[in-house]
Parts: sequence; structure tokens; C-alpha cells
Amino acid sequence: MSNSEGKVLNFDHLVFWVANAKTASSYFITRFGFKPMAVRDPTEERQILSYAVKLNKVIIVFESPTTVGGEIAKDLTAHGDFVKDVAFEVQNLEELVRRAKKGGAEVVKDISVLKDKNGSIRYAVLRTYGDNTHTLIDRTKYTGIFLPGYNTLENDAISELLPDTNLLYIDHVEGNMADGTLEESASWYETNLNMHRFWCVDYSHDLVPYSCINSASVINQDETVLLSMNEAAKGLRPTSKASEFVKALGSSGVEHVALYTDDIVSTMQNLKARGADILTWPPTYYDLIREKLKDSPIRVTEGIDALQANNILIDFDERGYMLQAFTKHLQARPTLFIEILQRRNHRGFGAMNYKWVFEAIELLDATADKKIEEKTEKLKLKD
Repeated sequence: MSNSEGKVLNFDHLVFWVANAKTASSYFITRFGFKPMAVRDPTEERQILSYAVKLNKVIIVFESPTTVGGEIAKDLTAHGDFVKDVAFEVQNLEELVRRAKKGGAEVVKDISVLKDKNGSIRYAVLRTYGDNTHTLIDRTKYTGIFLPGYNTLENDAISELLPDTNLLYIDHVEGNMADGTLEESASWYETNLNMHRFWCVDYSHDLVPYSCINSASVINQDETVLLSMNEAAKGLRPTSKASEFVKALGSSGVEHVALYTDDIVSTMQNLKARGADILTWPPTYYDLIREKLKDSPIRVTEGIDALQANNILIDFDERGYMLQAFTKHLQARPTLFIEILQRRNHRGFGAMNYKWVFEAIELLDATADKKIEEKTEKLKLKD
């Protein structure tokens, strides 16, 4: 592909709009192992405090208003703390913006320049689903730590005391869409950002009854930026996680960020040591997995006992497997969590686990019912 083509190259950073940037960034430092990176102090023109934290290739910026009113305060009232912006490093910013305008995308901010002593960056901002945006960044003429206007933060002493979490990069960002907008949202990326559909192994299974969602995914030309989207679908449960999310957030938005590790067992052990709040699963799930793997050619290097001890789920087919674990929601509203994952020749999102966890809960309920019956029978015999 020629350098003249406009395309998304990588995830650059994520922006979270939060009530208190100082404490939210501290939570990611203590619980998830991020390091303080840079701060942008408020000014008369820009009454926003921005804290950037970094872990390997993952950069997250937490922004809070320092005065009454303004867009951030308005959105925080509507949504609570949430992921506002997913920023991409891009090639040929002009061509991408031209394409987006032609495709009918809403341009929140046309091509602009930020400068300091370390050079300049050029950027533009597009609106995507809900109140979310994508900042497109050309940083080829910038040598500073992050972005113009930011000053370096000193390392936090706690980093020396706690174990590394080994979270390497963003595997994917997943959003939940308002009913009936999934196709339109996925197509937006093809039309405006030169991305294409990503067809993964998950989509070859009919898992809607268990997941209660329809899904679509897009990926960039170099297959380094993966975005997944869901909307509610009718299934075995009375409601869908997608519709529950949209109701809680008040619009479509980012439901989770998946961070990649190449050693998920030690990552989960170290997250637990740091006090991260991790979702747990019924023991019947691991009983099911042991049964299913008996007839599989797959050999799980980590061992099922280690997965069970660390609340890790597994999805697999005849070619490979992927391992995933989840934090609980990170804020007051049930609208954002972190996924931790590792892949071994498997490119899905763990969709089979909707079915397997569902089956495990049913097994657990059946076991509990049986115990109640047995207890009742014993009481009858005593009488």
C-alpha cells in the first residue's frame, strides 16, 4: 500500500472523562500496574486537568473539568465516568479526513496543530457512536513524551513495591450499541476510516440464545486495531448485556477495553496481589471444560487447575485457544470493565463462553436443587 493512502496505523491512546482525574489515574497505577506518564495542567483557556498513565504500549488519559459547566461536566452528568475518545495514530491525516467528510462523518474538529519545544502534532476529531469520538493523530514531527502541553510525571514509589502485571497492548476495544444501530456503526468504520470487516471464529456459531447479542467487528488494514460492537438480541435471558449497558450509560458507548498479556496466569496472580477486583466463575464451569477438552486435540499449556485458581475462562477450537479474565465494573455505573486476554492461535472474542458459563450456572443450580431434595428426603425419613 502506498504512503499516500489514508489509514489507521495503531491505537494511540484512550481518553476517559471522569469526575476526578487524579484519583482515577491513581487507581490504574495501584491496581493495574500503570506508571505515571504526564500531566497537562488547567489554563484559563482550557479548564481541564489531564493525567496520562502508561503501561508498555497502553496509554490512558484521565480528564476532569476544574470549573462548573462545560462539555465534560455535561457528559459526566449524562453518563458518569466513561471512555470518551479512542485515539488512533494515522497515516495521511488529510486523506482520512477528506474520506470521512465525503462519507458524511461528523467532524468535531478539523485538522489542527499543537506545538511545543519538542515539535508539533497534527490531529482531527471525528464523532462515532453515542457521545464517543476518535482523535486521528499524525505524530511524525513530534519527539516529546506524549503530546504538546504535557509535562513529565515522576514515577510512583508504589511501582517498586508491587508486582508487574505484564499488560502489553490493547487487543481490542468493544462497544455496545443502541438497538438497531449495529450495522450502521460497523459500516461507519468501513466508509470513513478505511477499515474492513473482521470475521472471526465466533461468528460461525449460533450463540445468540446464550449471549443475547448480535456482534460485528472491524479491523484496520495492518490488522493492529480491532474494534468490536454488539447490540441486544432476543435469547434465553430476559434482558441483554447490551441493552443493560445502554440503559446505564444513557447511550451507545465503550463497554470494555481488552488488554493483552503473554502470560495470563502470572498477570492474574499479580492483579490479585494488587487488589484488583476480578470476576469469579462457578466451579462447574471448569468441570465442563475438563470434559470438553477430553476429545480435543488441544493441550492447554497453563493447565485447567491454574485457570480455575485465577478465574480465567478458555475458548478453543481444533486449531488453538484463547484465555480471558475480567475485572468487575470500574466505576459507580455498570458501564466499563477491563478484559485481560492471551491468545494461542485463536482470534475470537471468547463467544463460546457465553454458552459454557450459562451451562455451568444451570449445572450449579441443578446440583443445589438436588441437594435440597436429598435434605428434604432425609428430614422426611426422620419424621
